[in-house]
Amino acid sequence: MNHIVKKSTMALLAASLFIAPHTVTYAQSSSPEEVVRIWEGAYGLSVSVDKVHTILAGKKDANFVTTVDIEELVPGTFLPGRKITFSLPKGIKSESKINVSHNSDLKVETTTGKITITVPRDRQEQKYRLKATMSLTARVDKKGEMKASIKGDGITAHDILIAKVDPTSRIEAAAKPESVSLLLGKQQQAAPDLLFTEEIKGAFRKEGNADISFYLPHEGMYFSAPPTVDVIQGDLEIDPYSVQVLDNRTGEHENVITFKIKKESTKPSVIRVSNIKITTNRMIADGIYNLTVLGDALSHISLLDDSKSKQFPRVSQFPYVYVNYQNKSEMKRSEISLMPGSLNYYEGKTEKKMSAPSYIKQNRIYVPVDFFIDTLGLHESHVLWSESDRVLTLLKNSTIIQLQMDNNMARLNRVDIPLSAGIEKRDGKIMVPLTDMAALVGMKTKWDAATGRIILNHS
Repeated sequence: MNHIVKKSTMALLAASLFIAPHTVTYAQSSSPEEVVRIWEGAYGLSVSVDKVHTILAGKKDANFVTTVDIEELVPGTFLPGRKITFSLPKGIKSESKINVSHNSDLKVETTTGKITITVPRDRQEQKYRLKATMSLTARVDKKGEMKASIKGDGITAHDILIAKVDPTSRIEAAAKPESVSLLLGKQQQAAPDLLFTEEIKGAFRKEGNADISFYLPHEGMYFSAPPTVDVIQGDLEIDPYSVQVLDNRTGEHENVITFKIKKESTKPSVIRVSNIKITTNRMIADGIYNLTVLGDALSHISLLDDSKSKQFPRVSQFPYVYVNYQNKSEMKRSEISLMPGSLNYYEGKTEKKMSAPSYIKQNRIYVPVDFFIDTLGLHESHVLWSESDRVLTLLKNSTIIQLQMDNNMARLNRVDIPLSAGIEKRDGKIMVPLTDMAALVGMKTKWDAATGRIILNHS
């Protein structure tokens, strides 16, 4: 049997859920009145979302209120004496407890991340209907489509698109964990740099006593001294006097590195934390250890924590260092060769492609910057482009390389180095002079007259 359900202009998406096969239907329309067709099986329920908001990770917005209707289409879908749960995805929650309205004998309990519906054993209602409202926030490390779930006795679990999340920042190590292996019982050991990258201006905020902090697990490793914290892109400012190592008093970790924002950015910025030193004792186990990042400067909701759901105890956590990594010796990289004017190049005997062909200009060979991302084994996030300043920044372990458009000078760890040619844009691609860039990243180049190819080797 077919039913026609009309929604108002605000109703942008609805999902209908049934016990029968082929039971999930999505409909979306930009027309003034949306029509959603519901096929009704022997038993069924409908879950509809009035609007799927696109929210910014880590930020509050009281205007983004989501309403979810949960309705029995056929009496008896909610089995007497049983429970149904509606759960927000991990990393998404309501700023306050989810508000649920209903006129029935149902028992409803809510947290900031979950609705639990208990059906009375002697249910009296013909059809149950609940309306839930929530102001959603997303953890700062979340992005993409977020789906809630509904399940219960007699109800097959289904997912419902509840929100879309745009990232505001990235927090990551500038090198893979295995690039630095810590030894047991050794002091002042070098650890990978950290990058705090804003996707939007003002992502790292200055508000009251807002800070950025990070720590290691408690198992016998701690920071030996305050690191260097500086801004390598954008106009954000760090309070240099706020950078410090604080002893922990909760037992969760031995100490914590913290610093504060002095001035918020007016254009997306990048913070680099370098010269990080770690001391270990002789009792910790071999393996990989995570770094935990938190702080009010990173997120409006970083420290909000619902005691039941425990969804927001931190901003981010990721693998950071190894202890006694067994494969510390990096495999020797193959020789790289390319033909000027070609899109292809070779790493050893493996043929690869650049995003744009190399070319010759004023007796200099230009290649797209992603060529060096691949040949150096870097992540895309280690290459930064500032459109406002027209500055290219490349991060290679502890080295910062910066090149500016129409400027024949490069900055290598704050030291200016002359170049034979500057960087340029062609067809939307950032192109760099091959020989100059190779020298900056520690590669050697030579011309093979017999084949007409350029040969590159890692130093």
